[in-house]
Amino acid sequence: MSDSTVEFPNLEKFQSTNSTVKLTEADPEIIKEIQTLLTRKNLYKGKVDGIVGELSQKAFAEFKESVWLDSPELLGPTTASNLLEIAENHQTNEEQTQLLKPLPVSIIATKTGRTLRLVTGETVYENELIVAGVPLTWGEITKGCDPQRNPESKAVLNNIIKAAKGFGKIRDKYGIPISINSAYRPPSVNRRIGGARYSQHINGLALDIAPSDGNFTKLLDICRASDCTGLGRGMHRGFIHCDWRPGSRVVFDYP
Repeated sequence: MSDSTVEFPNLEKFQSTNSTVKLTEADPEIIKEIQTLLTRKNLYKGKVDGIVGELSQKAFAEFKESVWLDSPELLGPTTASNLLEIAENHQTNEEQTQLLKPLPVSIIATKTGRTLRLVTGETVYENELIVAGVPLTWGEITKGCDPQRNPESKAVLNNIIKAAKGFGKIRDKYGIPISINSAYRPPSVNRRIGGARYSQHINGLALDIAPSDGNFTKLLDICRASDCTGLGRGMHRGFIHCDWRPGSRVVFDYP
């Protein structure tokens, strides 16, 4: 159970019903939770009273616009998911903000460097590609084939491959190298560096990336148009978070 479930049970329950209602017709307890979340986002300045007044409608519309959602008067499961993402309180950590350079072309796709023996019995190399044709190596995913970051299960391996394929589409559109700031983090590593408790990095589904030419505007546009389902706007911190979690897309910001 996530922290948001404890704090915002009515919005969580609404999210799971897969229904859509007008904001003005939503349950007052749901409205209170929405008002609380929008207050945290500094969009709502009124009372948390469960009443949909002008301030609530304005803040709700501004929030939906900020996460690129249409229909400012409607509350549906995707909007609920994005609102609940505020409760996750995404924080940056040192690993995410490290400025890493892309690997030289001469090294990528070679079976060189450190090795990891995966749970499948296969041995992979630091400079070996995860997916043929995608410029993303096992070393970039596991921080130089760190033994403490060896993927823990076949499910995580499959997720890493899924993320690599998603990254490949973004990289093709961008056209020049993209740095990987942070990727797979087993629970023990994630706790040690201060990662979010329910981070998609734990599942092998997330990448924090940075453009080699510094054009974050272009990279964000490409990520927005991609098939990633989690998009974290950390440009002011030196990265963009992309993940391929199940469900509808959520967009969030870092402080």
